[in-house]
Amino acid sequence: SMEARSSSALFKRAEQLRRWEESDTNRESTVVTEKSKRIKFSSDCVFLAACAAGDKEEVLRLLDTGAVIDTVNVDGLSALHQACIDDNLDMVEFLVKHGADVNKGDNEGWTPLHATASCGFISIAKFLIEHGANVASVNNDGELPVDIAESDEMEDMLQQHIDDQGIDCDEARNEEERMMLKDAREWLVTGEVRETPHTKTGATALHVAAAKGYIKVMELLLQARADVDGQDVDGWTPLHAAAHWGQKESCELLVEHYCDMDMKNVVGQTALDVADSEMVRVLEELRKKQSTLQRDKNDIIINRRHNQRILEVAKEKERQLSEENSGPDLVPQVQLQIQPENTEDSR
Repeated sequence: SMEARSSSALFKRAEQLRRWEESDTNRESTVVTEKSKRIKFSSDCVFLAACAAGDKEEVLRLLDTGAVIDTVNVDGLSALHQACIDDNLDMVEFLVKHGADVNKGDNEGWTPLHATASCGFISIAKFLIEHGANVASVNNDGELPVDIAESDEMEDMLQQHIDDQGIDCDEARNEEERMMLKDAREWLVTGEVRETPHTKTGATALHVAAAKGYIKVMELLLQARADVDGQDVDGWTPLHAAAHWGQKESCELLVEHYCDMDMKNVVGQTALDVADSEMVRVLEELRKKQSTLQRDKNDIIINRRHNQRILEVAKEKERQLSEENSGPDLVPQVQLQIQPENTEDSR
């Protein structure tokens, strides 16, 4: 609903602002002092602080000395993101004029237009669109800017641009999953998962698919032998991601492929520790299911080894009989001792 989207968006904005207030970037002054000569702050930190302070002269100086206008903080927020959140149209215009990327996504896929839509700043939204902002950009939750519009006025304005451009919103929302399906099919055909984990997060395609519930993608990736227990830079496995984002079916599929449910991230948390109470109950049931699956799997392996040994004995008997060229044919009798595999059908 509109109310739910607005509440979620405003909560995210509040969280962004809280992180900004607590960040080193916000605390850092753009004024050079004796102390700053002794303590060296990162150039990214200084640049973002200058932009946040609206110090255009300092920003230009830093750009002239090699600063990157699209540099980001730990949350992936660029100076343009922050100017949009701060409702600073003057700085937004300045940054865009000097080449800021109007479609750059943060760590959660939010573009400057997403941030602006969630805050309800119409003038900035119009400016961004006029300068190439993609009204069909999708964040990590599959949301377009129109989905998180803070007001009816913002929603109507964005929807008008969507209609004018002939954009199919459902198609845009599903684009990522379609692209991942295409890649997964190619990897399955070639027998090789050719992917590079995300440069900052270390997340793999299986992490993304698990977190978003792209079950068909997951099935193909697992068939292509993607690492079911691969960890990102924070030590999260695909199961951590699926559990945290409440993707029950993703968790079930990972468990069926014998993921390690006890793996911990860098702060010592298992998947159960990052899940809500409802998902914890689901995971506890899945743990029992995996134990049963593992026992059955072990029984099958044992039976296969037993049967293989009997076949080897039978072949040896056949060889001996062939050499002697006499005696009863013992092979059928030996083969009768082969035990059926312990599957659900045989039980």
